[in-house]
Amino acid sequence: MVTLEDTLIPDPGQRVQRGGRTGLVRNPMSRRNRTGRSHAWWRDLGDPDLLRAEPVTADDLVHTLKDFARREVDLLVIDGGDGTVREVLSALPQAYGDAPPRLAVLASGTTNLIAADVGAGRADPATIAMLSQIAHAGPQASSLQRRATIEVSWPDGSQPTISGMFVGAAAFTRATHISHRLVRQGGVDEGAGVAVTLLSSMAQALAGPQRKRWLRGEPMGIARDGAEMVEGPRFLFIATTLNKLLLGLWPFWGEGEGALRYLDIAGSPRRLAAALPAGLRGRPRPWMEAEGYRSGVASVLDLHLTEPFVVDGEQFEPGPGGRVRLRAGQSFDFIVP
Repeated sequence: MVTLEDTLIPDPGQRVQRGGRTGLVRNPMSRRNRTGRSHAWWRDLGDPDLLRAEPVTADDLVHTLKDFARREVDLLVIDGGDGTVREVLSALPQAYGDAPPRLAVLASGTTNLIAADVGAGRADPATIAMLSQIAHAGPQASSLQRRATIEVSWPDGSQPTISGMFVGAAAFTRATHISHRLVRQGGVDEGAGVAVTLLSSMAQALAGPQRKRWLRGEPMGIARDGAEMVEGPRFLFIATTLNKLLLGLWPFWGEGEGALRYLDIAGSPRRLAAALPAGLRGRPRPWMEAEGYRSGVASVLDLHLTEPFVVDGEQFEPGPGGRVRLRAGQSFDFIVP
């Protein structure tokens, strides 16, 4: 995948001179778009410069984005959940190369973690009109948030490289099913899905009917920035390039170089109940690292997996070799009004 060096965002108040054309990519199968709103509203938006599309397949999406690039779209609005954002981020380099458009995310999916961090609001005519006005005028630096992607690749070539913003494995994969069920049943807000998944992982490990299995974890290896692979059972692994989660959770600490924040909890973690209050807010106790609670920052994480893992709410297989590489990928500017 093409990577993009971080560039300076203009000084506050300085206008960015761009074409100002807006493109809207809408996922008609995302949860809110499928169940909560008419399919007609977005076709009736009055801006003649607004381009819109509902690509169904990955090839359709690439074709749409190439057409948007040819027609000089420099603000791309993504109407969907985390999975839709992941698909767009993965396809953009094929259409725009190393000069991507600015992005805006509308929260319309089963999970909307990315929108909770860098989103522009719900999908409705007022939001689209506001974003189009920003595009025409040129966004100011105060409304831009830059985020790197997590480039997920399979060294054995079993799957194509994808770009996302949140990866989880071990207990996180199992707890994702619980979280999705609660969201579909209306028990929690969609944006809180990842936070609920983390809490579900901990609840199952502390008091669930399969407590011992959850605590035991899964065989996994992790290597940070080219260091030696450390093999052993893992209770929980997560990594992200976002700047916030929801419900006040931020289970990351430690130092390092790069854009990937990660949490790595060894299998059969001791004193889990005592570690939770501090660890889930990024304030570790002095004894936690020795008990298998590790967190830090990296540019590359090489994983050796035996079970499926999750990227932005969707489950993926590690492939025949079990090797998956996470690295800081292309950076994008998001408009956050």
